[in-house]
Amino acid sequence: MRLSKGIEGFKIDALSKGYSPLTLAAYVSALTALVKLMQDPQVEDITESDLKAWMGYLRNQYKPVRSDNGLLSTASLHRYWKALRSFFRWAHEELGTARPDLVLQMPKYNHKEVIPFSEDDVQKLIKACELTSPARPANRAAYQTRRPSASRDKALVLVLLDTGVRAGECCRLRVDDVNLSTGEVQVRPYRFGKTRPRVVLIGKTARKLVWRYLQERGDDLSGSAPLFITDDGREMTRYTIGSLIARLGKRAGVTDCHPHRFRHTFAIQFLRNGGDVFSLQRLLGHATLEVVKHYLNLAKADDESAHRRASPADNWRL
Repeated sequence: MRLSKGIEGFKIDALSKGYSPLTLAAYVSALTALVKLMQDPQVEDITESDLKAWMGYLRNQYKPVRSDNGLLSTASLHRYWKALRSFFRWAHEELGTARPDLVLQMPKYNHKEVIPFSEDDVQKLIKACELTSPARPANRAAYQTRRPSASRDKALVLVLLDTGVRAGECCRLRVDDVNLSTGEVQVRPYRFGKTRPRVVLIGKTARKLVWRYLQERGDDLSGSAPLFITDDGREMTRYTIGSLIARLGKRAGVTDCHPHRFRHTFAIQFLRNGGDVFSLQRLLGHATLEVVKHYLNLAKADDESAHRRASPADNWRL
């Protein structure tokens, strides 16, 4: 069977197993690149040497189409490796082929530098939720008006900041997932069985903003209604949330503004304020402590840096 045909079968099987559409799209993109490089070989003819050469090409030569024109990041290499493992596992079970992928070592994943939002950043973003960008007509002074979606946008920012949920998880929130009395928020996984549902919390300020937004919304607020909707009443997606946060950042003058940065901010602030890594792991929904330890190292580095700046004994030259 040609590799391109095998990918079609793999895709059908993955959809039936409930793969995330985003994960599957990334895997298919990686495998399609392999089809082009190897000129669509027979699946059973692909060897260990072929896959080693492929990974070497990705690591040292392949340059994706992007602004910096650099090589693939370690995160991207890891994604390509996972695509190969998933495909050849399927091919072995479905077609009875060998597993040439088993010789490939998992690429080392180097975390990018995590820069959380500062308190000033968040204040600017909240202000950007309230008012439009200044209008500057020729015949009068510049002015701003209140944005119609101000309540929704402020509630969204505070929920992302207070819970550390992913953008996709935020999209899946329903009205009855949020208990405004206790602040408990039920986070639904993409599909049950792969990850577990979990409970996170929002504080009093976020609860107040969510309540105000829902009161102003005035549409169907039944338990199954989406918590956050677009201006035309549709359920928000991770793309609409990402686009909204990017526009807020541009209006506020906050660079590198994206939903996942709220997750980083929540994690680091949780640890700075005395939270433990095991609670943080549960709140973030990570299967292991590896990523959480990365946040812990950052928080410790922040503490050490702050102490160097604030140490009375050093600053007073005692």
